[in-house]
Amino acid sequence: MMFKYLPLASLAAVPTHGAGCYPAWSSGSDYFTGLLVSATITKTSTSTASDGTVTETTTRQTKNFKCTSGSQPSLSHCPNYDPSNAVQQAAAWSDQGVCSGTAVALTTPAPTTKPTPSRWTNAGCPEVWTSGGSYEGGDVVEQNGSVYSCSTATGANLWCGLDAYKPGDSVHWEMVWKLLGS
Repeated sequence: MMFKYLPLASLAAVPTHGAGCYPAWSSGSDYFTGLLVSATITKTSTSTASDGTVTETTTRQTKNFKCTSGSQPSLSHCPNYDPSNAVQQAAAWSDQGVCSGTAVALTTPAPTTKPTPSRWTNAGCPEVWTSGGSYEGGDVVEQNGSVYSCSTATGANLWCGLDAYKPGDSVHWEMVWKLLGS
């Protein structure tokens, strides 16, 4: 079997909404919901000709992405989830399309230290969240003066009692809890 390598193919890049590429994503930077970055996606495909020759083609495409995870850097997956990785991208980033050149710098407001929840108006006081507790989807708890509801997504309730998902006070809480008010 013979391998034939082709040079890196360049895709025509069309700016997204007239914007150029935002600054490149960098692991560990302070990213939060709404922040824009760019990343280069590399895809390799192979094809086999009738004579058995295998051709490998690699394409690169630079795209803009918007962070959709966490209202502040300490609650966001974006600092550690690389938008060029399809799995990590799906968990923390929104694809904003192909870009080229450099985007005009936008002023992004600094995140608030804590989201301001609406006032809890339902009757009664929910029980305080308990580490290691067993929660069902829709269960309502109180934590540090705020009220949260455990996700009703299949299996998500299994995470609601874990410290890594402590409502309002952990990196991953927004994955399984919904802030209802304070």
